[in-house]
Amino acid sequence: MREREFNLNHQAQPEFLVGVMHVTKEPWLSIAKNGQLPTWENSPYKNFSFIYFFGLANRITLFIDSLIESLRWNKGRYASYGISYFLMLTLRPWLNALPKSKLVDENQSKISAPALRVRVPELTSTMRWKKLAFLEYFLNETNAEYALITTSSSVIHFEPIVDFVRKLGDPSQPLYAGRVCQAHDCEFTSGAFTVLNRKSARLLLESRTYLPVHVMDDVAFGTGFKRLGITPQNLPSLDFDSSSKLLKTPTEELFKVAHFRLKSGPLSSRGDINIMRELLSRIQDRKPDVTESC
Repeated sequence: MREREFNLNHQAQPEFLVGVMHVTKEPWLSIAKNGQLPTWENSPYKNFSFIYFFGLANRITLFIDSLIESLRWNKGRYASYGISYFLMLTLRPWLNALPKSKLVDENQSKISAPALRVRVPELTSTMRWKKLAFLEYFLNETNAEYALITTSSSVIHFEPIVDFVRKLGDPSQPLYAGRVCQAHDCEFTSGAFTVLNRKSARLLLESRTYLPVHVMDDVAFGTGFKRLGITPQNLPSLDFDSSSKLLKTPTEELFKVAHFRLKSGPLSSRGDINIMRELLSRIQDRKPDVTESC
């Protein structure tokens, strides 16, 4: 499908498409519905759209993913990684594959929001392919200038991101930004917070064989961009695992942060929703000016 044309509105209000990595199981479903959705509706910045993307789930994939998550959150981190890496290696024959996707309704997504179902099994090990399918949708079906990939347990604060992209020297150059982390052989942006423009998204799709299958999806993106000669740029991000930590964070510091990741409690008793609500009330106390051009 031919990539859509668009008019760069870089100096005014850049348009974003937010892609949320979605699963139709708890606790992530409730966090997305009751915690994250209100943050989109109440965002002072309005020039964005969002879509939840997910894979095909059945009893087998649900069992495997639940086992991996249970090990990860219950002192079995290395065992969970071992299972994930084994599954990734078995997917190597599909290194160059670009799975099909389609828009679906709430009956399939379980959330009252735009949703994209990708024709791959719903497993952590297939996230690489789900993200590529989302980027294809971004390029071919929207006019947005930037794609922002995040998770259902995240809150996006657009003001610092808008300021960042306005100050870019040449908006036609590939952009790879977010929360920069270090892997054994590359820098990469966190899977919970990655910002790309159309140039970088297109380059990554065209060079998807550069993305290894034996590492996690965010590291695979980092490896791919390293091979393309594109360096990640850091945007401020904070983790909150409790309301008390949020209360101790000065409000002025919150205004400078582009992404917040909630990591509260075990799977059976996550407190993300309450922290999201508290955070939202804090960062909305001041209405940011994101309408004037530089």
